Amino acid sequence: MLNLVRKLSNNCIEKIIWCKSILKEQRIVENSNTKYIGFLSRFINFLEDVLDDAWCEDIFVDKSIYDSRPIIPGTIEVEPYRCSYEPEESIRVFSGQWDIDIDITIGKGYYSLNELYFLIPSIYVETLHYLMKSYASKTIANKREYFLAILFNGKGFLVEGEVNRVRIPFVPHCLSSHTHPSHMPVPSKGDIEMILYMMLNRGFLHVIETVGASLYIYRVRPLSEDDLVKLRSIESLNNYRDVISVFKSIESVRLEYR
Repeated sequence: MLNLVRKLSNNCIEKIIWCKSILKEQRIVENSNTKYIGFLSRFINFLEDVLDDAWCEDIFVDKSIYDSRPIIPGTIEVEPYRCSYEPEESIRVFSGQWDIDIDITIGKGYYSLNELYFLIPSIYVETLHYLMKSYASKTIANKREYFLAILFNGKGFLVEGEVNRVRIPFVPHCLSSHTHPSHMPVPSKGDIEMILYMMLNRGFLHVIETVGASLYIYRVRPLSEDDLVKLRSIESLNNYRDVISVFKSIESVRLEYR
């Protein structure tokens, strides 16, 4: 599995890998949809940093950020709103940091930053939900869990785990999903650790998929200091109800059963 992640991180392109020595599926998932998810995740983090650095109340983005999906637009207009400092330098610095290799111009926006967070679960439903539902059916048959992650560079991987569990590689990613062998998507201790790792590394969405239901846990704004304290407190909890209660108390996180 580590070799697979290295290949993704080093921009090697392979489509399907079978690890025959342990008879488990390891598959690279890379297409225009995963590239768009990676771009949108980097772009939202870029906007968060601009908003924080220039002390803006909000930032609006033109319609092309969503309407052109899964094509990444060549130019995006942004409209910083009520900034204490000029945002141009912040845009220049953080576009380089987040590898935003398109033209960013100050103009007229449409979507607010707060609206962009909800695009990520919507795009998952449009593009990856049914893939993971098919693996949830496999999980019912063979009891093995499957894990999908999309990295910030837009490359993804899907791996087959063990009976009733999957070893999750702790590599920064923006979106992930895994299957459960039950009909209810109840997160395990290991699931919680992975979700915390993703969010603390500025990822956005994790989905637990079963044949009966799905649990979406996703970020809807930048994590505040209070949010970070609450997230880290979850690691010491052993009761599922307590974990869900703390998640629900975090303003920057949403939980949805679908």
